[in-house]
Amino acid sequence: MLKRLVLLTAAVLLGACASDPAGTTQGGLRAEPVEGAAVAVTNTSDQPVYYLIVNSDAFASWRPCTSPADCPEIGGRQTVRIPYANIELYQAGSREAEMYWWKFARVEGGYVAVDEGRLRIRL
Repeated sequence: MLKRLVLLTAAVLLGACASDPAGTTQGGLRAEPVEGAAVAVTNTSDQPVYYLIVNSDAFASWRPCTSPADCPEIGGRQTVRIPYANIELYQAGSREAEMYWWKFARVEGGYVAVDEGRLRIRL
């Protein structure tokens, strides 16, 4: 019984240590707040990601990226630093932002989104 309790306690502690309290990860992207009122976003995939980032507390009218020319890029295996001032509709005291992201493939006549998602970022 004591052995099971020790193993259970170890598993819980290991899970707590492996959690992601400051950062957020989704779809090959990892975001975490950094000094200087900014967020660092790392693209862990080999493909570039194109994004739009908005204040999640504000109602925003936005349109999705339909080609790489529409939105900023995070290259494969790259990290970008995004100042809070570059977050659409950011206001002092905002606690979260939403990053919408897309990956594209070239097709005849343009591009098509082959992957997309949303990442909630704690500021």
